[in-house]
Amino acid sequence: MKKNLIKKKQTPKNLELRVSKIEIEFATHNAVCSERYKNQKETLDRIEKTIKRNSEAIEKLFGISNKGHGAIKILIFIGSLIVGAFSVLKFKDFI
Repeated sequence: MKKNLIKKKQTPKNLELRVSKIEIEFATHNAVCSERYKNQKETLDRIEKTIKRNSEAIEKLFGISNKGHGAIKILIFIGSLIVGAFSVLKFKDFI
């Protein structure tokens, strides 16, 4: 069963009203989206700054960690020398 569609006759005045209504809706939509995009850009800029700051902090922590590993290795080496010296002095008679 086919539906009979009755086409509304478009008068120039009716068409002008529709076009102006669409233009107003588009301008409103454009303004809302513009504000939304501005807020999103500001949020992304804040996120980018936070990520950069966190990356710098992580790099500093890696530097501190590497210094700590070096210091521990040196302490173990010096401790080994001291223990070796004491053991040589203590067991000097047995050697």
